[in-house]
Amino acid sequence: MMRELALAQMRSGKYAEVALGVVASGEWGEAYRAEARGLPLRVFTSATPDGIGTVKFLRQRLKRPPIGEWVGAMHAGGVERVVCHFHNAWMSGVFLPLPEVAGVEVRAVVTVHGVNEAFEGKPVRRMLHRWMAGRLVRYGARLTSVDAGNLERAERVLGLPRERFTVVANGVEPGLEGPRWTGEGEMVLGHLGSMTEQKGWRMAAEAVERVAAGGRRVRLLMAGEGPDDEEARVVAAASGGVVEFVGRVARPREEFLPRIHGLVVMSRQEGLPMSMIETMAQGTPVVATAVGGIPDALEGGRAGVLVERTVEALEAAILRLYDEPAEWRRVAEGAGAVFAERFAISGIVAEYDEVYEKAFL
Repeated sequence: MMRELALAQMRSGKYAEVALGVVASGEWGEAYRAEARGLPLRVFTSATPDGIGTVKFLRQRLKRPPIGEWVGAMHAGGVERVVCHFHNAWMSGVFLPLPEVAGVEVRAVVTVHGVNEAFEGKPVRRMLHRWMAGRLVRYGARLTSVDAGNLERAERVLGLPRERFTVVANGVEPGLEGPRWTGEGEMVLGHLGSMTEQKGWRMAAEAVERVAAGGRRVRLLMAGEGPDDEEARVVAAASGGVVEFVGRVARPREEFLPRIHGLVVMSRQEGLPMSMIETMAQGTPVVATAVGGIPDALEGGRAGVLVERTVEALEAAILRLYDEPAEWRRVAEGAGAVFAERFAISGIVAEYDEVYEKAFL
């Protein structure tokens, strides 16, 4: 999302400069670093030790990234107002207050992409995360959320008042039209995301295997990486070709999404998945659980199929799309229309520009 947004903001001509700042541990692989180096904009980087998320962020209070130097470098090019737009949600509180840089007004905007942790039975972690979130309010950061579904959880879990948020969706450039399902040949479904239980890849694999066992020509492609990589390989190897695990895909819009007739999102919790928006951009249906911002984005079934988080519910949805090509066409057309209306990146750039302007009031 940061890459897509930054590139679109650069192309918009609204700003003197758009740059990316990356604070990364060794877990941020060389493929990502190479991709960053190839971007047509300035990329600032700072290293942090490996470790679990909470610890990595708390370390930033002891050794803060050189945000002041980054701002100063932009000021040297004639920039007098800088928005530091953080996409680390409430954990961005560790970076505040922002350093003062002579001759530059600096403001913070923080985006929450999903509150996927309630910290139940974890009082120490809950306290630390509420402390980080509280710093956003204390130091006057402008808050945005990728969907309205986040707001209740942000308030209840983190103590962030919902009225402080502006909702700005994720967005991408319009895509080429994806493959059309006509009822003939093989239907290919996809899982695109982290290989974790929370993302539901096992449910997707089991449901597709059941449909295939019933005589339908259906297959699942899984792309992503995570702690379940090895198990995913075992499941794929045992599926007889019904399930294929391709690992990390560097350019999913170009290399993965054009191969599928539908995206499966069986997440336990979500904000507004970029993979879903990218899929809708090519007019491809999404089958997903009704969590986070997904029901609103799919407009109650206009742009996809909402299912309970069970293998049986997903199996039934796949069977319907396979057996009724007219239903597939209906949701495919809806996906393309909703994307154009709500998630094209040009509109998202304009919405964020309003947020940035308000940050300086």
